[in-house]
Amino acid sequence: MQLSCIPEGPLKIILILTALLFGPALTFAQSNSLKSPNISADALFLYRQSNFSKEDFEDSSPRNGLDLQEAELAFYADVDPYSRLNLLLSVHPDYEYLAATHRIKQTWGVEPEELFVESGHVAGVTLRLGKFKAAFGKHGLLHTHAYPFVDAPLINSSLLGAEGLNDVGASAAVLIPLSWYSELTLQYLRGEGENYEFHSPTPGDGVGVGHWKNLWDLCDSTTVEVGASYARGNNDLGGVTTLSGGDLTFKWRPLSGGRYRSGILAFEYIDRAQQQLGAGTERGAGLSSWVQFQFAERWTAKLRYETLKVTGSDAGVNTEHSLANALSAKTTAALQFDATEFSFFRLEYERLHGPAQSNGLANENKIYLQANFTIGAHPAHSY
Repeated sequence: MQLSCIPEGPLKIILILTALLFGPALTFAQSNSLKSPNISADALFLYRQSNFSKEDFEDSSPRNGLDLQEAELAFYADVDPYSRLNLLLSVHPDYEYLAATHRIKQTWGVEPEELFVESGHVAGVTLRLGKFKAAFGKHGLLHTHAYPFVDAPLINSSLLGAEGLNDVGASAAVLIPLSWYSELTLQYLRGEGENYEFHSPTPGDGVGVGHWKNLWDLCDSTTVEVGASYARGNNDLGGVTTLSGGDLTFKWRPLSGGRYRSGILAFEYIDRAQQQLGAGTERGAGLSSWVQFQFAERWTAKLRYETLKVTGSDAGVNTEHSLANALSAKTTAALQFDATEFSFFRLEYERLHGPAQSNGLANENKIYLQANFTIGAHPAHSY
């Protein structure tokens, strides 16, 4: 059909509608077809001094002295107007104890910490597919350089593993139409990640995760966030592991002078019930609480106290993965200097009281000096 056959009025309407419908997508494709993804790098340097020396343990525990704690390389870009691809690579040192020579061998590991595609095709719903940090709790979503302290909380490192709950799966985060910010996240993980709590030997066993986040403005300067989490799946001990948790976070930053004063008060509770085939259920539960106060433009003081209690454990079932029946407590104090938004320096003291180790000591004292440097277009952290 020739365009001359269409009256001038309807022809103009058709051209306008075509431009409105397809113009943004065509413009996006043209502007991004040759555009490189956003790239950033983050490096953490750490000096560690502990009364527990590396030689006290024949495992991969950190050693004293200066080291590169971790480096992260992040690549992310919009694939099209509806989807976005994220890739975060972690570069970190690994240590292996060589029994024959009684020496420690250092190697370097490179692995995808997160690799997922995110889509907003459905209004009010964020879909995610790939490898990502599961939406369990508050701290578990953070990357190492975003930790408020050098180490992850005791409940996270002991009950969820060093890397947290991280696996390949699918996720859907739905904004609930309420008068406040409310988000419900449902996820399905394959159950074959690094978390032995859910690493079932049976193919096809998965892990279900749910998280409900709510955020309110108490006033112009203060917000409160309340979250509840749950996860369930088969473990490598022949039983079922269930996780439940809750988190509460207050953030304060005055409208006047907020550049120089701010504060955070946070609590997180995690309870893990891990069935051990033929040996009952191991129960681990604990609370992490911390406070942060910014007293100058670049200076922040922090204090954290946490406890963890383990009962019903039978190390004879799985010596590598079972926790010791004990009550542990850890106190941490830190002073942080933020040189710019791209770098910070942190001095930290930590005291852990727990079960006696192979060296006969029950109290571990650590001093940390940490430095962080970031370059590139680093994506914003979650609120």
